[in-house]
Amino acid sequence: MTAGRQATKPNLSGQGGQMIVEAVLIIVMLVGFTFMVANYFKKNELLKQMISGPWQNLAGMLQNGVWAPPATGALIHPNAHNRGVVITGDEGR
Repeated sequence: MTAGRQATKPNLSGQGGQMIVEAVLIIVMLVGFTFMVANYFKKNELLKQMISGPWQNLAGMLQNGVWAPPATGALIHPNAHNRGVVITGDEGR
């Protein structure tokens, strides 16, 4: 710089190309991250666990009226209780 000149501000209007490059890089990073998360979910079957775990309790409630898996809830259901019916002439249990 010479003594008579002042420092000029950089012209930011010509930065459009850099903005596009940065946007493309951000999109590539987001897509890569999305695929990594999807592969992790697929490998560990997380979606299956998130759906089937609570569904077991819900299925037990629908079938037996108890918040438990269907197999254990069936034992608690009133129809599973041993009820003795006394008919005239027979002894009760």
